Amino acid sequence: MYIKLWGVRGSIPTPITSAEYRSRLKRALEFARDRWQTDPQKPAANVIEELPIETATLIGGETTCVEVRDGDDFLILDLGTGARMLGYELMGKGPPRVYNILLTHTHWDHMQGWPFFVPGYLPGHELHIYSAFPDCEERFIRQQTFEHFPVEFKQMASSRSFHLFENDTHQEISGFKVSSFNLKHPGGAAAFKIERNGKKFIFATDTEYFGPDLAEQIEMSRGFFADADLLVMDAQYTMEDASAKIGWGHTPTQNTIECALQWNVRKLVLTHHEPTYIDAKVLELYQDGLEYLTDHDSKNKDTLTVEVGVEGAVYSL
Repeated sequence: MYIKLWGVRGSIPTPITSAEYRSRLKRALEFARDRWQTDPQKPAANVIEELPIETATLIGGETTCVEVRDGDDFLILDLGTGARMLGYELMGKGPPRVYNILLTHTHWDHMQGWPFFVPGYLPGHELHIYSAFPDCEERFIRQQTFEHFPVEFKQMASSRSFHLFENDTHQEISGFKVSSFNLKHPGGAAAFKIERNGKKFIFATDTEYFGPDLAEQIEMSRGFFADADLLVMDAQYTMEDASAKIGWGHTPTQNTIECALQWNVRKLVLTHHEPTYIDAKVLELYQDGLEYLTDHDSKNKDTLTVEVGVEGAVYSL
């Protein structure tokens, strides 16, 4: 399986600000100046490769969308603003085709890219949308009322079907075995486990693993999450912000890593980054998480790797 992250921000799209861009550019120029003072012939490409992570890494501002592919078979998870660019890429892959979309929930940051998803407008394209909500189609219609968007949902020329995906069940979709699991989030949300050729990928955005019952939460979820090869999971908050936002449905990075350790996950990717955190703050939180991993990885020594989710990142299982 090939997994690509098309959007990793939570709650609202977050373009980089001019101030953050200028600060990053200043750090990059100062770093390059120091390198060239030592070696004036050093190629610029090599200098770029040596930039520290907080200068070189662009988290990205699009909201949640993930592509899962194996050959010509593929799935789309969520339709945040990242779906816009995914739609453009899919249009370059040949004639009209079938699209299978798994929707974790219908908060705007997970479906607001739909009105800009080009395949949805074209005749001959067949879209199947799976969710845990019996009224999912009505939710899409309400998002595109004429007062809020110039093209109404029913005016789009593609063929669209909605399918109910009940909790703790599995279905075969586009050659993948897909299972779902209900998550703790306002209004409800689902995690999806996608299996093929003996590999397990789990997507669990928008979930709150926090509070005095954390150990119980982790144990109750073990059957679904255990032994995942790749887990892309909500890690939106610092511990302080999580304490101030109990019930908002998101997890502090430290607890996300603890979950992955307890579930014997092989690779964890942190996602759904807080929109008020600039990239440097997200990366600082990631570094703190790595320190937590070093201090607490007693049972699974060196079996878990952790990465910060960035827009455009690709993983292969």
